[in-house]
Amino acid sequence: MTITMSTTFNHVLKVVEAVRQHGGFDALCFNQMKLLEAETGRVRGEIPVTKEYLNAIGSTHGGWLSTLVDVGGSLAVASHGFTTTGVSTDLSVSFLAGSKEGDNIIFDAQVLRMGRTLAYTRVDIFNKSKMIATGSHTKYVAREQEVAAKKEK
Repeated sequence: MTITMSTTFNHVLKVVEAVRQHGGFDALCFNQMKLLEAETGRVRGEIPVTKEYLNAIGSTHGGWLSTLVDVGGSLAVASHGFTTTGVSTDLSVSFLAGSKEGDNIIFDAQVLRMGRTLAYTRVDIFNKSKMIATGSHTKYVAREQEVAAKKEK
């Protein structure tokens, strides 16, 4: 599915709003997320680190960063025009440095390969210009591909 950059941004923004309205864990973790850029296959966003995202030693919790890899990868998949983004089949995160309350986290999520059944994504997470985590996220997207193919007919 081919869509323009501004249309892509608006589409991904609608997906973010739908997640917020749905509630649940993703909305709790990313209620303050600001979408910075979106083009087909790539999404960038910013999130302020608040107290709720910290671990017991005052650093950003690894589980929250892992969820950011999950959500970022999903938004990159959504940038292909999907309203749903499949289900996760694999998620891996490497933690490279810490961040703390008050920092602004930037994530850069990319679809590395969109196949018929699987989408492979990479999400890099930064505090200022320093990469603090990087992750890969694989999603099963066969249903989403079927829906997109029917829309194109």
